[in-house]
Formats: sequence, structure tokens, C-alpha cells
Amino acid sequence: MDKLKHLILLFVLINTQLTIAQEVITVDETLFIHINTTTLVSGETLFYKLYCIKTTDKTPSLVSKLAYVELIDNNNNSVFKDKIFLEDATGEGDYFIPTTLQTGNYKLIGYTSWMLNLPVSKMFQIDIKIINPYQTNETGFSTNKLSQKNSDSLTIAKNTIYQESSASQKRGIELNKKTYTNRERVTVKITPSIINNESGSYSLSVRKVDELPTVNQTTANEFTKVSATTNPDKLDAQKKIILPELRGEMISGRVVSVKESDNLQNITIALSLPGKSAAFKIVETDQTGHFIFNLNKAYYNPNIVMQVINEHTDNYTIELDKPNNPDYSKLSIQSDFTLSANLKQTLLDRSITNQIENAYYQRSKDSISTLNDSNPFYYPLAKEYILDDFTRFPTLKENLTEITKELYYKNKNNNYSLHVNDYTIYPQLPEPALVLIDGLLLQNVNELFNYNMKNIYKISVIAGTYYIGPRFFNGLISFTTTNNQFTSDIKENYILKPSTQRPSIKKQYNKIDYSDIKKNKRIPDYRNQLSWIPAADLNKEISFYTSDVTGTFEVTIEGFTETGKAISLKETFNVK
Repeated sequence: MDKLKHLILLFVLINTQLTIAQEVITVDETLFIHINTTTLVSGETLFYKLYCIKTTDKTPSLVSKLAYVELIDNNNNSVFKDKIFLEDATGEGDYFIPTTLQTGNYKLIGYTSWMLNLPVSKMFQIDIKIINPYQTNETGFSTNKLSQKNSDSLTIAKNTIYQESSASQKRGIELNKKTYTNRERVTVKITPSIINNESGSYSLSVRKVDELPTVNQTTANEFTKVSATTNPDKLDAQKKIILPELRGEMISGRVVSVKESDNLQNITIALSLPGKSAAFKIVETDQTGHFIFNLNKAYYNPNIVMQVINEHTDNYTIELDKPNNPDYSKLSIQSDFTLSANLKQTLLDRSITNQIENAYYQRSKDSISTLNDSNPFYYPLAKEYILDDFTRFPTLKENLTEITKELYYKNKNNNYSLHVNDYTIYPQLPEPALVLIDGLLLQNVNELFNYNMKNIYKISVIAGTYYIGPRFFNGLISFTTTNNQFTSDIKENYILKPSTQRPSIKKQYNKIDYSDIKKNKRIPDYRNQLSWIPAADLNKEISFYTSDVTGTFEVTIEGFTETGKAISLKETFNVK
């Protein structure tokens, strides 16, 4: 093993829970996923909560900072993939079932990059049934074939849609009563002895007991028992290992030279994620031209820009590494899917209620969690010029002359460069400053001299030598626009604008409130999913309202305490 590999393994040992002994690395990490249902009809939403825990004691695993959820069809194709930034070893998301998905059996899998070193069987898997009543095949018949015989399909549906909760599961949930009317408030309390005031992470789902065929979900308690004796999986350090995303999201690639004689080592690469909460990183390549960026926070902007910073930038191009994926062919998914003709009316009613709910989507629309505006990486060193505090000038040249006295420009053969005066040294250094606009690196600043300065909110300036990553610059100049949406028209071979999947944005799931009975009185409410709380506080009373749908509903709570104790609770109530 070469010196570089030893250094990487040593870094992993120091910064994570990984152990290295005699060239062997252990993977003490797994995922548990709680979903709201295992059977969905087109137009409904699949909700999921992820728990990243240690394989050994089920306490939170702090190795991976990102996790992935995928929906795989019975042809072993991924139809949906979600990237989730983990906070305190947990994350959540949702997926609206489109009408483009065919009726059939699917598999929901969850994993981290670190778990990709293990067999697919080690990933958390849930069997999902999706029914699409709107899609027809070439002959005009519905793809979800309704059997005309009273076969075992109906029997299977009755036996698998709901399994009576055990006494231990029921003891933990206290409802204010067992039978409710439409649009009535339901309160849920958790018996204090269940969690003994332990902190932890828990998710709650309230949904109507399904009348369509489904499969039972593995509970957190069952998951813990099945894997109670599991030891950490060992990896051979001599083989290729997929590194964990232990510092955040990893974006890797390599630099390619048009000349075979060009050196690929120590080439500077810059990554910009422009926008309101911008990210800017600089790294250098190794001897083979490879590089890795680590984003320690969740950045949601899809417009990534990567650039080579070099005297001979035209000699290089950038290629991103392909993302690591599981071997989908190793998944076992049943291909058969039949429904009893007796379920035709049930399916019709479900389709109608889904269409009504989606028609009134604005009333129950979820909201995006407020994204915290993070300070730029150079905060608080920069001197700021808010242009509204001065007389506005239309051009950059006028602003440099009249407002930002530290800044000046040079023009050589119609190519501009921007500089910062450093009054502590003489003579001034000839190198240009690092120039950013909304977090986007501009190596060619010519377009700034034609840009309407009325769109610029402020100019931030740092004088003197400024270090970022492995590089230093002769000062920093950062322009911030009023809408944080600047885009550059420059297209060069050394600039790459890849289409990479970004982490999903957390949501605040809508809660219907009927405390005012006159509010929304004339709007129909056909929710089968009454509540989904991915971060439930079990020490407080939880409440929600029933809908216009009648029948039996189930309250399900899953999660883990910080000490690794699994919590699995279920209770039912009726709506008449």
C-alpha cells in the first residue's frame, strides 16, 4: 500500500468511528426506514424517514452525512432517487407517485456511500406495491389486470393489509377516545415510561388501514431483533473502497489534458455553487489528475460551475466521476401482480378521492423549510460597499472610481482585470484579485464591464494576500446582486457546468386545522393520510384532525433513542 493510501486510512480512523486493524476496515453502519404505507395509488405521496445507525448497538452513526433512497421497478431499473443530507444521523423526504409509473411491485432501498462497500442484501429494503388505474396498454386494457375469478388475491389482501398490534405496542399510545366523527380533533399522548425521558428521533404516521393488498412493514423493534447479533462488516483495505461521505457531500472528478505531456498534478480546480447561500471551494489534483470536493453543508442550488485555474487553462477539461450505485440486478423483486375483481370499487373510490385532494392541493400544500442564509466564506473580513448608500452609477468603471477607492482595473488588449490596492506594501503586486459574483468565480471579468450595475446590491472587498484552500490571491472582490441570480454567458473548455443531483430540501408538512368549523367548510377533505410528522416530539401531546373519510385508521410511531433502544408503537381508532 502506498503512502497516500496510508494517510487516507489514518485520516478516516481519526475523524470517524471506523477501525483499522491489520489492513482491515470495518463498516459499522446501517439504515432503517419508516414509510407511511407499502401500497400506493397514482396521485398519492410516499413519505419516508431515515435513521442512520450503527450495526452493533443501534445508536446514531455519525460516519455518513448523506444517505440515498431509491425506488426500483421489477425490471431492476431505478425510477426515483433521492439524496438526503443527514442531520443528527436522520433525514426525511417524500415522493409523489406519478401516473407514468406502471402498476407493479417495486423495491424501496436505502443506503449510504459507505454501505456501498457491502453486498446489496445489507441495504435496507421495503417491498412497495403501486397501482396505476389511469394507464392502459396497447390493447386498451388496464395494466393492473383485475382477476375475474375469486382467487386468493382478495384473501391475501384481507390478511396482509393490517396486522393487529401487540399488547406491548398498544400500551404506549393513549388516544383521547376510540371513535371520532369527521373533521374532529384527535390527540395522541405517549406513555412516559416508554422512552423514560430519553432523547431520540421518532416519526409518526396516521393513515387509513388499507383495503388494497399490501405487505407488512418491518418495525424498528423487529429490525433491532433481527440484526441484534450482527457484527460490523469487514472490508479488505487492499481492494478498492468507496469512501464514506464523512465530511459532507462528495463531488469528485478528474482533469484531462489535451496534451499527453502536460502535468496533471497540483492543477487548481474551483467549484462554485452560486446563489443566496453560495458555496465556493478550491482544491488541487493528485498525481493522476483526480480531485475531491467536500461540501460540509446542504447546498440546494443545482447550478454547479467547475473551473480550472491555471496559466494554460485551455489545455485542460474537467470530467466528473460517475456516481456510485448499488448493483440493482442483485435485488429480488416479484413480477406478478394481480388484483381481485372485488377490489374494483375500492380502487375506483380511491382514485376519485385522490383526484379531489390533488385538485385542492393549494389548501394542503406543504411548505419548504426556511433556508438559513449562511454568511459567505470570507465573513467577516470584507469591507462592504452597499451601493444604495451612495450615488448610483450605471457602469463598473464609474463605481470603481467614485465609490470603491481600493479597487482599480487594468485593460490589456481589451482584456480587463480587477485589482485591490494593498496600502501596507509597495509596490503593488501585479496579480489580479479573486473575483466572485453571487459566489460564482469569474476568471474573465470582461462581461462585468458591460453589466448593468443597477442590479448590484453590494461590493465586498478584502485587501492583501487572501488564502483559500491551496491557493492565494492578491485580494478578494465579491459582487452581490439584488436577486442572487447572476449567470455567466462565458463558455470555455476549462469550465464545466455539470448536471448533478442536489440534496432534497426539507419540508414543513401541512397540518389541516378545523378548530374554526367555518373555515374550509365547503372544501372537501378526502385525506387517507391524516398526519405525517418525521420529527415527532413524544414528550408533548400530538394532535391532528380527521377528514371526510370514514373507516379504521392506524397511528404508527417508529424511532430510536440515543442509547439505541428501538421504539415501535401502533394503535387504531375509528371514524364514523
